[in-house]
Amino acid sequence: MLNITVQEARKHLMTGSIDFILKAKPEKMGEIARIHSSAPFYAGLLVKTEEDAPKLRTIALFTAALSSPSKQVQEAAALELIDFIHDDPSHAADILAMTSSLEPSMLKAAVLYGTGDLIGARDAASGEHPWDRALYLLSSVKTGGAVSQELFQFLLTETIAKAHIWAYRELAAWQESISDSQMEANYAAVLSQTEIGALEGHFATAARSYWKALTTFRTVIERNHTLFFKNPVLIADVGRCFQYSGAGTEGVKLFLEWDSWIQERVHTRKEREETARARYNLLFFAGRMERQQSHWSEAAEYFIRSLVFAPDEVQEDACMWYILDVTLKQSPDNVIPLLHSYAKQWHDASYFSDILGELCQIAVANHNWTRLLEIFSSIRTMRGVRYADGETIAKYAYVIGRIISEGYIPAVKAAAYTGLDSDVSFFRLAYEERTASFYYRTLSASYLGEHVFIEDPHENPETLADIKKEKKSPKSGKDAGRDQADTMDFLLGFFEYGASRYAFPSIQQLAKTLTLYESRILAQALSDNGQYYESIRFISSYMNTEAYSLTLFDMSLYYPRPFYDIIRKYAEQADINEAVLFGLIRTESAFGKSAISSAGAEGLAQIMDFTGKEMAERIRREGGPNYLESGLNLKDPDVNVHIGSYYLAYLIGRTDTILSALLGYNGGPNRIRRLRALETLLPDDLFLETIGITETREYGKRVAAAAAAYGYLYYNLKMEDVLADIFEKRHL
Repeated sequence: MLNITVQEARKHLMTGSIDFILKAKPEKMGEIARIHSSAPFYAGLLVKTEEDAPKLRTIALFTAALSSPSKQVQEAAALELIDFIHDDPSHAADILAMTSSLEPSMLKAAVLYGTGDLIGARDAASGEHPWDRALYLLSSVKTGGAVSQELFQFLLTETIAKAHIWAYRELAAWQESISDSQMEANYAAVLSQTEIGALEGHFATAARSYWKALTTFRTVIERNHTLFFKNPVLIADVGRCFQYSGAGTEGVKLFLEWDSWIQERVHTRKEREETARARYNLLFFAGRMERQQSHWSEAAEYFIRSLVFAPDEVQEDACMWYILDVTLKQSPDNVIPLLHSYAKQWHDASYFSDILGELCQIAVANHNWTRLLEIFSSIRTMRGVRYADGETIAKYAYVIGRIISEGYIPAVKAAAYTGLDSDVSFFRLAYEERTASFYYRTLSASYLGEHVFIEDPHENPETLADIKKEKKSPKSGKDAGRDQADTMDFLLGFFEYGASRYAFPSIQQLAKTLTLYESRILAQALSDNGQYYESIRFISSYMNTEAYSLTLFDMSLYYPRPFYDIIRKYAEQADINEAVLFGLIRTESAFGKSAISSAGAEGLAQIMDFTGKEMAERIRREGGPNYLESGLNLKDPDVNVHIGSYYLAYLIGRTDTILSALLGYNGGPNRIRRLRALETLLPDDLFLETIGITETREYGKRVAAAAAAYGYLYYNLKMEDVLADIFEKRHL
């Protein structure tokens, strides 16, 4: 096959090597199916980025994949082919020539549409996939069917996919091209210029071209402002445009006028129900515009009014979050009574963790221990109802335990607010909060004289290698709504046939259909293929599900040790605990050697250019390699880790704790020094809670927690001992 054996072709494809495919003629691409019926799809993904136009090999591979028995592969291949057709309709003929069977229906519809058979395309597009709907509606409109309003509503979706973007562009181009007489003949199918303008603004907003969208919307508003009341998604679009283009004053005035206009014309219960969503969007975005202008009182008023019209739980939580946020910015004291009320009403406790974290920071920074107790009494779990996420509960419990142990408040006062009568009770609550991070649990354990360890002794799942070897799909639970084996075969195929770098979007899309067992297999597959960031992110998503139980298997993937030889070498050279350096690099880049932050920090240890050059010069002067001689390459893992470890050791040598050095690594040593000079009384763990820079405050905790986990997993250390070393005072 393709001048090599099937076994050789399989080996090449597994490693992502596709030269043997690029050297073959397009008509030979079907032979890839001899490796496996689904292999042409994954090969197509690889060839797509390498093949010069015209991409006949790629099209041939995706066309061959349509013969796979896997429905997932068929649909994925069809979507790839649809992209080719809509980029260049001439490819429709190529696809027709390559196959006698066009499945699924949306591909058949796309091919017929591309060849000009609009009636055939309309009849073929019978499914509910966005591409089916787009092709059916657009074909119907172009052939004179009176379904333009249905197409208009389809395009006004809040979740815009490729199908919507294509259909909008096709519709706009078609209406632009037809003559006045044709427009009159197809009057029922043609959208008005106002409606086309509304769609233009909608898609420009989705593309974050806010000034362009706002200019378009202003014209639409002049022509027919009632169009927005009938389609509240447009109100949200206009609100975002006003907010992000800096025209908030104009936007608030307009939205309040519109809200008054609706109120004057609404008299019946049915009319109130029909206009509720429009009024919600008007008041909610008026609040957001006022908030952006730091008009806290006005913003709070509009968010409170919008809460009455919130259409679902998500929007109710959003209103309550904004009410708390603007109240916090204006007057933190006024947040407490709101918490007593809203904590019992909100639906997703984790949604409010940042607000509660900021309240904790303000209270500790101001030594306002009473406020801390009041907040905790409002959010802790009572009568089986949880008003805060586990991390927040552990945070407050630990901090209150510490202020009792330090003598800042008597235990009897804490008991009066919370019912917990000693620092031990608070530490116990934090320690036993299994959904909290290792940071608060481990610190609490040290005060209790206990140890944090992984209690669940479950055996590790089969490895990806085992599954490949035995050619089977992992065990699946009862789920009548889908073909479990087909889904896993499809996702594992990315790793089996060298296309692992394309796997993560599909894994995310299908994540909710996977069992925990299957999720673990895929997390391992991502990690095994060097996609540590994606693996960590995916594990985080299933760790946050109900009834999740932590295992050592998850821990080892969540805290991996790539670049081990490099990190070990430079940790030893800099006299830094390996666990701390691994924790720093995991927190900084998730082991992405080419990672670049928004601020320009590069590589594994996220080094800024000026810091890298300064440290590289110091390394050279001390007899080390001259990294500046041929240009500093911070994407080189060896160079980056050497400089990062040297810089951390440099900071440790100039501070009294490793924690202070870590905070300086993120927030700048001079800034941390100034903050510490303003707060000399609190111990380091409580000082950390006072830092007003959220990124730096949470960074210190994340690195410390990760270091504790690495020490536990790989260095036979107790988590408490690792944290104790990070907080230990050193003599300068």
